[in-house]
Amino acid sequence: MTLVVRDEADIVGTWLDYHLARGVDVVIVTDHRSVDGTSDILREHAPDGRVVLLREDGDVLRQAEWVTRMSRLAATHHGADWVIPSDADEFWWPRDGSFATALTAVPMRFGVVRGLMRQFVLRVGQDPFFERMTVRARPTADLSSPYHAQVKIAHRGVGDAVVGVGNHDVEGSGLHLVREWFPFEVLHFPIRSAQQLEDKFLRRATSPDGQHIVRALDLLARGEHETLLAEAIVDDETLATRLGEGTLVRDVRLRDALRGLASDGRLPADPEPTVGDDADLAEDAHVALEHDSAVVAERRCADLERAVALLEGRAFVASRVARQLRRSAGSADN
Repeated sequence: MTLVVRDEADIVGTWLDYHLARGVDVVIVTDHRSVDGTSDILREHAPDGRVVLLREDGDVLRQAEWVTRMSRLAATHHGADWVIPSDADEFWWPRDGSFATALTAVPMRFGVVRGLMRQFVLRVGQDPFFERMTVRARPTADLSSPYHAQVKIAHRGVGDAVVGVGNHDVEGSGLHLVREWFPFEVLHFPIRSAQQLEDKFLRRATSPDGQHIVRALDLLARGEHETLLAEAIVDDETLATRLGEGTLVRDVRLRDALRGLASDGRLPADPEPTVGDDADLAEDAHVALEHDSAVVAERRCADLERAVALLEGRAFVASRVARQLRRSAGSADN
């Protein structure tokens, strides 16, 4: 796996413990200017060789560039069959067994699979995030919301991989996508406290690569931190109402897994997915795939517009050349 972090001390140790216990072989981490203790936590996990540390101290977050570098490093220096780019607030959950089981099942003609984001909402308190945040929201198509529908990619290890901003797409040799199969869920905890909310978005000021980030930065610039917080938080009354409506879903899988890991150093067996769980996944996947189709259509339109512009430019040049040739021919006749 690969990871870009900055000041994630509240979650990065838990993230590493969970994914290493899941059987991840190596985690390559780029630490971008952390000063809150994140770097110390990373170094504590590094001695056994399963965590490889890189450091970046520049002002600008170059997320896609760094993830691409790590993905190639994983393939060329660590022999990774598969690479999973992740953020520290994303916990990858295989739908059926281990990481190895899920990825071994991918036919060789495909090189990319995706994880469906499941968005856990902010519940305040002093307990660790995974004890408090056991409710997730149905994804929305509204890109200005931090809980909007998203997918993340995992790809075969190749030396020419180019990972897109946000880890939503990748290009490279043989990296053909399995589009409508989600062997992973990505349990996402994007906002975990009032202070972390503000820090999260301010860190992205040098790379505002999403509508929800642009909107959040605008609210913070206007001094409307409380507005941003109120949109993210779910209080007891709202919780009861939205659970009844079905717009929130209780989900304690990560909490129970981490409790078991803390108890005896091993992850407990995953609960067997039920038909209801499959229907629940399908409901969220429908929103994500509709959004994905819109994005794909938008990209294709942009590609078509560029192609038309190129053809028009060539036609214009050809027309000018033809006129010049006719003029030259006329001069020669005279």
